[in-house]
Amino acid sequence: MQHLEHNLEVSLKDATATLAFAHSIGVKLRGGEVIELIGDLGAGKTTFVIGLAKGAGITELVSSPSFTIRNDYATKNLSIAHYDLFRISDPGELKELLAESLQEPHTVVAVEWADSLSHILPNDRIKIKLKPMNDDTRSIEVRYPERYGYLFNKTASC
Repeated sequence: MQHLEHNLEVSLKDATATLAFAHSIGVKLRGGEVIELIGDLGAGKTTFVIGLAKGAGITELVSSPSFTIRNDYATKNLSIAHYDLFRISDPGELKELLAESLQEPHTVVAVEWADSLSHILPNDRIKIKLKPMNDDTRSIEVRYPERYGYLFNKTASC
């Protein structure tokens, strides 16, 4: 069965606009979403997760899990497992940890630098590519399957 995929392109003028865009998605999270964040160093991947988490109701400080590999954040009804695989050359045991997160229905999985483990992620995941344009402007390209349409309705106006 073929999954219908949608594309959304947004230009955001600064980090505040990136936070607001991600926040508008975060408030609609239900749990079970898988988000792959693609972009070079400094592209805004962690900034995006910060906005996403705030929108989901996370009140604790959200930071890059560059050295810890995974940070977990939770509200009463939802949790976010934020992975940063930048420093991973051999996925090894991390493969099992990521697979466990993917099985949790109330967990949103956000993965930066997923190249080494992309084969574990579901094919119908959300792919968000962040690209710096000039100064603080970011281009964000989102590819998502139809089943995640609820996250992006009326989001492009941020």
